Amino acid sequence: MRLPKLIVAATFMAYTIGVWSQAIKEQKNIYIIDGYFFYEIPVDNSLLDGIMSIKTANGTKAFGMSIKETLPEEAKQYAIPVEEIPEADILLEMFNEKKARIIRLTTNNEELIKVGERFPQFTAHDIDGKTWSNSDIEGKVTVLNCWFTGCDPCRAEMPELSQWKDEMPDVMFFSATYESPETARPVLENTGFNWIPLVNDTQFKEYVGIKGYPMTIVTDKNGNIVLIEYGTSPLQRKKLKQTIESLR
Repeated sequence: MRLPKLIVAATFMAYTIGVWSQAIKEQKNIYIIDGYFFYEIPVDNSLLDGIMSIKTANGTKAFGMSIKETLPEEAKQYAIPVEEIPEADILLEMFNEKKARIIRLTTNNEELIKVGERFPQFTAHDIDGKTWSNSDIEGKVTVLNCWFTGCDPCRAEMPELSQWKDEMPDVMFFSATYESPETARPVLENTGFNWIPLVNDTQFKEYVGIKGYPMTIVTDKNGNIVLIEYGTSPLQRKKLKQTIESLR
């Protein structure tokens, strides 16, 4: 028996809407910078100047961002081809039309920790209740990554960071979140993040300030801070890994 055309059309439309809705639900973050599209911000947070949220009539979302200087050529290698971005032309047109209303970012807060200083005294507890302090990192290269479960860039970089720990077992790799073990555990398990997971943090989160998560700190074997990175990008992670390797 043939179905009436109206029913067939309605069924097809419902299916199409369902597929589109699922695609939107699973959509990665899209960032527009200097006319290029990215799935993660490709530059240091310190270069960011402004941000705005864009959403098309069909529900495709993106973040339009301005930076303080021209986008570095090295960063452009991480751009996503326009053909892979849903409604790319509409997103770019909307950003160009509205970028005068972009929200300016400010990073004028005083840094509580600085490169060249000693890593501060600390006592922290991991997800299994073990206590860690400065005595545990004496004479070792140490890396601390601050994150929280609602931070998409934090979660996105975790699989790559886990590879570093596998490659450099002599380095002390810590992650720290102000959240509880119950909140942090599902994310850690889903991403396979294998750094020593400090939870209920009240100290390290203060160092992040308004510069943004994730924040990663690298110290040498003498306990001196060598590098601090706010945010994450392929170029930042490349710099971090090279620095860690040079200190071993």
